[in-house]
Amino acid sequence: MIKLKSLKNIFIGYVVILVYGMVIFNRNLDFSWIVTGGIDRLNAMMADTTNLTLFATINRYLGVLDRPSGFGLFLYNVIGNMLILIPFGYFFPMVNKSVKKWWIFLLVALVFILCIEAMQYVSMSGSLDVDDVLLNLMGAMIGYLLCPAKEKAT
Repeated sequence: MIKLKSLKNIFIGYVVILVYGMVIFNRNLDFSWIVTGGIDRLNAMMADTTNLTLFATINRYLGVLDRPSGFGLFLYNVIGNMLILIPFGYFFPMVNKSVKKWWIFLLVALVFILCIEAMQYVSMSGSLDVDDVLLNLMGAMIGYLLCPAKEKAT
């Protein structure tokens, strides 16, 4: 069995790689909005990459499944957004024994995901998408359900 300290190190490494991959990797960080107009400038610059309508992005990818590259896009964007957070859901209850109830984990995962989305938004390194939040949360919950260390809420 892996020792708790090793497990915590693995989890911390995963989180660092996850944040790096979702916010920084292969992207240009841009904080110019701070000095060129503030939050109004940020909102204008991010308008094309912001989705606050639930299922809009998911439906867009479902709509291109019949195209040659559609299945790949669907896998990468929809399934990928779920898969990326499964390790978080699996390992978090192992390294944080105080999270024993599913709804507490759900809140922790939601805050974590919202922080990543906020970092992507303010650094203009990605999109702000409510569907990403939903899919990431589903992935985290799948990982949580697979985790042998959690105790089921009564």
